[in-house]
Amino acid sequence: MKIRAGMMLSLHQPSAFLTSASRRVSSVTLFRLLVLVFLISAAVDVRADLKPKDARKPITRMPGFELTNGAVRVKSVTTSTASTAEVAAEIRTVFKLQQDEQGIWRVTELRTKPDRWEEIDFIRRALGVPAFDSRTAPNPCTSPDPPFRSSSSVQPSMKRVRCLLGDLLSVEVPSDAIRIQEVSPLEIPLATQPSAVVVAWVRVDARLVNGAKGWQVTELRTGENSWVNIDTVTVSINEMKRERARAELALIVTALESFRKERGAYVVSDSQAVVIDHLTPRYLARVIRVDPWSQPYKYEGDRERFTLRSLGADGKENTPDDIVLNQSR
Repeated sequence: MKIRAGMMLSLHQPSAFLTSASRRVSSVTLFRLLVLVFLISAAVDVRADLKPKDARKPITRMPGFELTNGAVRVKSVTTSTASTAEVAAEIRTVFKLQQDEQGIWRVTELRTKPDRWEEIDFIRRALGVPAFDSRTAPNPCTSPDPPFRSSSSVQPSMKRVRCLLGDLLSVEVPSDAIRIQEVSPLEIPLATQPSAVVVAWVRVDARLVNGAKGWQVTELRTGENSWVNIDTVTVSINEMKRERARAELALIVTALESFRKERGAYVVSDSQAVVIDHLTPRYLARVIRVDPWSQPYKYEGDRERFTLRSLGADGKENTPDDIVLNQSR
């Protein structure tokens, strides 16, 4: 009986061992499942937790723009997926207005960086929006404003400014989507025509994508406008600027040829500013010093030949986007 009992004990031990092992395996599997659930939950939380301060930075560094943190107020963030989001924000925007000979005010420039202005005409053309023509359609925004009393400056009224910006941004005014902060006239000595600088808070909607470089703004919308792709608009604007740069360089070349015919040689200099001083106003009707990207044109010339250059969109010399014209006798 003792032998049999021992035998029975030895036969039951493997069964007990297997049961204990199975429990350990089940515990490990359960632990792994809990970890997986935790990671998935954490990923969902990260996706939904794009905070306003995280959304502000990509807006301040949109392609073509350089804004301060204080110039952007994020109102709401809606995260669609782990890599896409829509942001509603207010941006402190600076515009330049100018009055023509008929007394009609127009928005002419938008400040994109502390020292950089973009022509509104370039932006309109890139978006396929025709510039308003008061000769073909009436518009209350373009009717003349009288000058202020006891002032030598000419300044648009607040109502006029609000109307012009609303027309530009497709916002029906008055609206909180455009809030005028300041209108400052530019004295005539600082501008060739009556001009004013306007600071306004403008409501925009932005679409952001989270890629290899982090969150980036890819599309923008104001008022009733459709979404616009920033990269597409930037490419279009740069191509228009290239066309203008070629045209301006061609004018300088023509002026240099006229100079050579009268003087017997081209201007000898490595300074474009010196060249323009020699050419205007006799050979060149207007002063042309900077290219459409607000960078000085480059000139190198001797009596027999010269090279004119625009550094292009990247602002760097001897890169593929340079625009170069060479001429020799």
